[in-house]
Amino acid sequence: MPADRAFACDDCGHRWYYDRRRCPACGHGAESAGTVPLETGRVVATTTVETTPPDVRAPNHLALARFDDVRLIAQAVDGNLAPGDAVRFEGSHRLREGRDRTDPRLVAVDDS
Repeated sequence: MPADRAFACDDCGHRWYYDRRRCPACGHGAESAGTVPLETGRVVATTTVETTPPDVRAPNHLALARFDDVRLIAQAVDGNLAPGDAVRFEGSHRLREGRDRTDPRLVAVDDS
């Protein structure tokens, strides 16, 4: 599933980010859950990992972000995000060298 989408339970409407076998709210099987886009969220916290595995870029900027009722940890494009910043997913970036999978990263949104 693309990183800029969340799962949505067809039974109760609860939304979650990470892959699960069942809806964490009602227990409905996740195999029939749909997905919804994650539009604009807010940064809750940030960190930078300086020591990474050999195939992961360093520094690795991470942010805990909240998109309405969905909370997640994702890579940020740079280390300039701060708690309270508005963010969205953007671009196509590779986390690990030598891997084909690419995902968007969090970037700041001008919400003024």
